[in-house]
Amino acid sequence: MKKIIQEVSMKKYMFVFLLLFLSMPLISYAGSVTSRYDVTIGGFVKFDLAYTDQNDTHNYRAAKRDNIGPNAQNNLDSYDTVTWSGYETRLNLRIKGPDAWGAKTSALIEGNFRGGTGGGQGAATYGLFGLRHAFMNMDWSNTKLLIGHTWQAWGLLPTMDVLGASENYFMRGYTRVPQIRITQNFTKDFAVVVAVQSPTNTFGNTQPDDKNRALLPDSSLEFVYKSPAMGKIGSRTLTFGLGGMVGKEKVTYQFPANHYRDSSVKRWGSSFYGYIPIIPEKSNNKQGALALTGNVFMGQGLGVYLPLAPNSAYNRPSDAIPADTANSGYNPGKASIEPRYPMTSGGWAQMTFYFTNKMYSNLLFGWQTNKLSSRYYTAQPGAVRYIQNWILNVMYDVSPAIRFGAEYTRVMTSYTQWTATGKPSGTLNAVRLGAYYYF
Repeated sequence: MKKIIQEVSMKKYMFVFLLLFLSMPLISYAGSVTSRYDVTIGGFVKFDLAYTDQNDTHNYRAAKRDNIGPNAQNNLDSYDTVTWSGYETRLNLRIKGPDAWGAKTSALIEGNFRGGTGGGQGAATYGLFGLRHAFMNMDWSNTKLLIGHTWQAWGLLPTMDVLGASENYFMRGYTRVPQIRITQNFTKDFAVVVAVQSPTNTFGNTQPDDKNRALLPDSSLEFVYKSPAMGKIGSRTLTFGLGGMVGKEKVTYQFPANHYRDSSVKRWGSSFYGYIPIIPEKSNNKQGALALTGNVFMGQGLGVYLPLAPNSAYNRPSDAIPADTANSGYNPGKASIEPRYPMTSGGWAQMTFYFTNKMYSNLLFGWQTNKLSSRYYTAQPGAVRYIQNWILNVMYDVSPAIRFGAEYTRVMTSYTQWTATGKPSGTLNAVRLGAYYYF
């Protein structure tokens, strides 16, 4: 018996020794990368608990149609729901590398668990790790070059502070795209940003479409002013930005069958945003601080950047049938078409007040309007005409690592038509709790 115990113990020691021996190259390699390139792991763990008075998940964006009556109901408005999730947990790697061409170099790789496409575009992919950002930077004294996959290069100000990743998606940062971006600082307060970027969300669009067939990138230009003249709240100071983008799309169709034709349509967008520390913090204490921030925008063909904007052009003479941008299947019954995009406009405004240095509240209002014709309504009964959000939340920073939040959201949505069981409008009320652990 004693001999058997000795043999088991010896096997355990051999097993541990073998594991250590196999892991030595990995440990050695990780150490050399960290010391040589200064790799830092970061991100956060996030917990979500959401109640909605419609049959929806924590990932709500638009309200479902309200029931017509007791004898004409739809499942989406007939039940309340409670959902739990940790999908918005994030993980990133920040790398600082050696200087090149006189510039400081760095890179970022980040992903979350909202889906394999990186944008959580399908519930079936929730829980899978997906790419959010992957880009490199080269920083000179007054010039910055960014190359890679990240947020669109125009119209965004990261000051919106809500618990849900899908809430109030009005020029918040729906699309992350491959791009080349140059930021030039002319003074310490004024900069110009120029970029070319993919016209499609490459994760949600794996097949070529009419935007790719135009062979041109979306081009953007933005002017940014930042100044500490009015003080600061945290790291944020007085900021204003004015920018826009232009793009082109080649709408393809068949006439006659199996004979392909195309017609070009322009896409454009513009945005103005700002952040104002009305009452700045004092001596690095935020208690009593008050800030106002917001964004207004307008354009045509903004479906790449706004999830509830039309993403397909329509034929202007009939206003009826959107072009099939995926399969070139649109046949208008004539030898030529005149593609156009509806006008989209909207914005959001947020007021933030700090009760203490660690507890604050946000009140936010956002809206988006798609100007659709009556014939477009007829052809697209599910299209969104108007959406409006009200959000009120309270955030409490227990420590630099832990944050708790509670939030109420009201979403009102207007559609183009009635359906057999739904009104052309809907209202969703939601309450959610969130917890973060930053690392």
